[in-house]
Formats: sequence, C-alpha cells, structure tokens
Amino acid sequence: MKLLIVESPNKTKTIAGFLGAGWSVKASVGHITELASDGDDNLGFDITKSGVSCRYVPRGDRGAKVIKDLRALAQKAEIVYLATDPDREGESISWHLKEQLGLEDGRYRRITYTQITEAAVKTAIDQSRDLDMDLIRAQFARQTLDKLVGFKASRLVQRASAGQARSAGRVQSAALHIVCQREREIQGFKPVPYWSVQAEYK
Repeated sequence: MKLLIVESPNKTKTIAGFLGAGWSVKASVGHITELASDGDDNLGFDITKSGVSCRYVPRGDRGAKVIKDLRALAQKAEIVYLATDPDREGESISWHLKEQLGLEDGRYRRITYTQITEAAVKTAIDQSRDLDMDLIRAQFARQTLDKLVGFKASRLVQRASAGQARSAGRVQSAALHIVCQREREIQGFKPVPYWSVQAEYK
C-alpha cells in the first residue's frame, strides 16, 4: 500500500479516485504540531550563538490523534507521499509529518501540484522530490519571530495600557504604525490656496 497525505480532508476522496487500488489517501487537517509553551517566556524555543532550537508538541488532542492514526498507516505503507500545499507552510507541515511519523530517508517523497486533476496528481508523483529545507527554515523563522515579537511586545502593550487585553505583533504593529503615521500627516495638513487657469486660443 502507498500512502498519500494531503492537508484538506475535502481532497482525499477525489484524489483516491484518481489513484485507485493500492493507495490510501489521508489528510493532516493542516498543522499537526505547534511550538511548545516552555523555556524562556514560554516561547518554546531557545536562541543561542549557534542558532535557534525549537521544541514542538502535537497541536492539541486533534493533532495527537492525527499523528497516531497516520503513524499507524505509515508503518504499513511501502512509501509515503507528502502532498501538502505548495508553499512554505505546506513544506513545513510535510517536514513535521516526516518527523512525527518517523519516516526515514527513502520511505517518503514530497510532491506538489496546483490543480486537483488526475494528470496533475500523477505527474507530481512521477516528479517527486526531497523536502526543500530552505522553505522549511523560512517558515520556522516566520513562526519563531511571530511568537517572539507577539508575546514580548503584547506584554509591553498591556502594561502600558493598564492591563487591558491588547496585543502587538510582527505584522500588525508595523501596519498600525504606517496607519498612524499617515493619519498624523492628514491631521497636520495645512490647506494651500491654488488657482486653475483656462485659456482659449483662436
């Protein structure tokens, strides 16, 4: 049996129909793990001179069940195709699946496609590849920065606002700064008289 894992359960029946007997198509239902809430400031990762060390845990009861069920299937499969979305989040999910299911090199392949058709899926299988560690590291960086900035900046904002439930984030805080800066420009605008001249030549 060959196992193919997608993100969305809505795709499993259609893809299973393309592949036929000898295949099992299952879904991870998105991310199966998340950063732990431990270590310094409950961030789930440590930053040292040599790099960043992340600690991941199953994403709640649902994530734990998905991991358990997929691991049981993966142990029976001759090969596992990781068919998560073709972006950095999808690449990261595939890496976590590989880690959580205990897949060794040679027992899994990464595939991507941009349309759910029989031809696209079968071509992707024929052109399977290794995991793209550059994409995976990009997702790790985004995830750790989100938590680092979000957790620490939110605490500062809450202290400054007398404990009110306000948050800050890597993207939202920068966007808010741009909005506030533009609003100050609007409020500080001083009208300047100007005239329009029209002429008719004969």
